[in-house]
Amino acid sequence: MQDAKRTPQAVGFGLSAAVFAALIALVVAFTALLGAAPHVPLLLAAALAAGVGALHRFSWQDMLDGAVQAITPALPALLIIMSIGILIAAWMAGGIIPTMVYYGLQLISPRFFLVTALLLCSLVSLAIGSSLSTIGTVGVALFGIGEAIGIPPAITVGAIVSGAYFGDKMSPLSDTTNLAPSVSDTNVFDHIRHMMVTTTPTYVICIMIYGALGFVFGGGSTSSGQVQLTIATLKESFVIHPLLLLPPLLVLVMVIFRVPALPGLLGAALLGFLAALFVQGADFSSLLGGVMNGFSASTGVDTVDTLLNRGGVMGMMRTVALMMIALCFAGIFEKTGMAGAILQKVVSHVKSDKGLVIATILTAWGVLLGTGQQYVAIIMTGRLFRPLYQEHGLAPQNLSRALEDAGTVFGGIVPYSTGAGFTENMLGISAWQYGPFTFFGWLNPLVAIAIAAMGKSMPKNEKASAKT
Repeated sequence: MQDAKRTPQAVGFGLSAAVFAALIALVVAFTALLGAAPHVPLLLAAALAAGVGALHRFSWQDMLDGAVQAITPALPALLIIMSIGILIAAWMAGGIIPTMVYYGLQLISPRFFLVTALLLCSLVSLAIGSSLSTIGTVGVALFGIGEAIGIPPAITVGAIVSGAYFGDKMSPLSDTTNLAPSVSDTNVFDHIRHMMVTTTPTYVICIMIYGALGFVFGGGSTSSGQVQLTIATLKESFVIHPLLLLPPLLVLVMVIFRVPALPGLLGAALLGFLAALFVQGADFSSLLGGVMNGFSASTGVDTVDTLLNRGGVMGMMRTVALMMIALCFAGIFEKTGMAGAILQKVVSHVKSDKGLVIATILTAWGVLLGTGQQYVAIIMTGRLFRPLYQEHGLAPQNLSRALEDAGTVFGGIVPYSTGAGFTENMLGISAWQYGPFTFFGWLNPLVAIAIAAMGKSMPKNEKASAKT
């Protein structure tokens, strides 16, 4: 009798949905209405989930284990985020990012700037497989160029994030691009080929939209004075030389030779340190300070200082804390059965092949909205839907594509996600501002739903077909 009282009881659908709704309400109220950071509402939601779990006889150790299990797979990503902070500080001190901005202001046409930003971030992210690394390096330089030529910052960031997440989704080096087929039991190259069906039309539409916006905002009377002031200030504050463009190119070389992300980023940071010491003439103590607290410059021009003063390990702690709190909530939410109760309710309404694919996209979208974590959205949704795809005889790449069409690309838009927190840290623009202009993130799930609703591009599993 005593053992029965201690046996945990999974939380039912109604209460699970209420906790999920409370999470959304808390985050929106704190971030959109009060202008506060998402950390506190996520922490309150985690406490609420733990309280509900305790009422259903889950011990604190059970829920702590759930949180730890959610955080552990994300530890490499946390280390990479901190390494990006070191890289940015080093590249600022070494004059690498200032050099990129300096030449970019002279070469990029204002009318084609947004399309250029989309394409350049796409190529870099495709090469290195990381949206965050792209935003933190090339994205910072493009943001400075966009500000100088008079493009609204929110639109610039929208183009940068769209390109970065396109490359992250389609690169065989990306963690999510490997995670989705792994969860779905397919290989990464079949997965990438299948994603082309939904990704290609989305990308073409994005090019057209950013092209039109470029002509609207880049064709008027841009502040040529601001451009010249920025160029002159950078030239005065740093040694500018084409050879300082080599470190970004060497990063791509490291990718070609399959250097792992963490040592690759730290190696690129070392190049920045060497440039700072031997080209810019920086002293070693200031470099160490920049590693911890971010690069600090005082040029006398506020817009240039805003561009330069960023990076460092401490500058990344806001994003790291956000990621850990969100994963704590996700771990408790799954451990207590609340995630399963909601997902099973969704699954119970699936009848057809097209309905299954659409339900997968919407579920991954919903889990991402609830947790703010791409990994959780892909793993949780994939584990639930994989048996259903087998029952329907659908090829596993249908599942892996659906997971990424919503679970990956929308990650940069959810205001309390790791991607959005990182982008705000780097560029100073919140997801509430740039989100509406991140067209790739919005359009890709909608295009995927439209293709599924038409019953297109849903190949059957060859093994299952051979048996029948």
